[in-house]
Amino acid sequence: MSSKLYRVLAVAGLVFLITALAGCRSGPSGEAYLYVAVPLTGDMASRGQEIAGGARLRADEVNRDGGVLGRRVVVRALDDGGDGEGAVSAAKTVGESVRKGETVLGVVGHYNSGATGPALDSVYKDLDLVVVTPGSSNPTLTQKGYSRFFRVVSTDDIQGPVDARKALSLGWKRIAVLHTDNLYARGLAAAFTGELRQRGVDPVVDLEMKYNNLAVFQRDLPGNVSKTLGLNPDGIFFAGDYPEGIPLLAALRTAGYQGGFMTGDSVMEYEFIDSLGSKAEGAIISNIQPEMAAVASDAWKSAYRALEKRSPGMDSITGYSAAHVLLEGVKRASTARGSAVADALRELELKTVIGDWASDANGDMRVRKIYLFQVRNGLFEQIGEER
Repeated sequence: MSSKLYRVLAVAGLVFLITALAGCRSGPSGEAYLYVAVPLTGDMASRGQEIAGGARLRADEVNRDGGVLGRRVVVRALDDGGDGEGAVSAAKTVGESVRKGETVLGVVGHYNSGATGPALDSVYKDLDLVVVTPGSSNPTLTQKGYSRFFRVVSTDDIQGPVDARKALSLGWKRIAVLHTDNLYARGLAAAFTGELRQRGVDPVVDLEMKYNNLAVFQRDLPGNVSKTLGLNPDGIFFAGDYPEGIPLLAALRTAGYQGGFMTGDSVMEYEFIDSLGSKAEGAIISNIQPEMAAVASDAWKSAYRALEKRSPGMDSITGYSAAHVLLEGVKRASTARGSAVADALRELELKTVIGDWASDANGDMRVRKIYLFQVRNGLFEQIGEER
């Protein structure tokens, strides 16, 4: 062997050895990206900021233990505006990251069902990445055949019937159903009215309220309230989000309505009580997740505050849990390849801050719980739990 060839082989061997040793290091080498696609601006911004904060906390914990795949987890938060167009744009940003060859671990998102659906249909279906939603509860999302989509919350085909049975148990006979015109609200309202009709009760009205933005909703609110109260309901069910639910209940109470008010998970925000004060008293709210203050430990809350410089909110625990599930799936699969991570998640049983998590074949939780709350003395007090 010539001395020149010997030197070439020796250098090549040294490079190989250094590379191999680098790949075996327990600490992070380089970065891996966890995308969080949620509304960070607009009416639903507080929800998205809570989710992103929860995901950052879980990533911080993982990094303290050495990261995943030998890399440090970096959270990249994307603003989807809470709508389909913004969600598709955010998903395309994720796709560009993949095409650039970056290590993308997956996506926590989106919060709104009306955002998740278009992003799945237009972009994620063609990316070999896992998507874990921290809030999208429309049941059709897991009926599209996407094998890499998962939830950490329950669904509206469970929530709506639970709400309807609760309304009837309260003795409500003349029930008004009000909802906005997005995918989530329509689905929840349909599940509620479907259960009523199965039990022989027709709502006195099933009113869809247009929602392009909060100003439009509030412009039409007096007429919608007048129409509803003119039918003398003894109970009102609202399906929509908290930016609409707050002014709706305020307008109903101001108009003199003293009957029952029930609404779904997307209205259960601490701002609901803070803004309405005594007008919120007695309102019944169902949720697809437990209440944050009740399930998160003091140590967890302190860690969140230290990292985010703010207190955790209602959806901080769902963002944290979605990131927990996704990153554990990557760890178990030993790869960020979506199909492999999805396979690992279907075998995974995990204890999260919002409870035990395990997936069925479609990506839904095997056990889907609905939690019922009533506003009492300025607090969300749990009054029931159903499956």
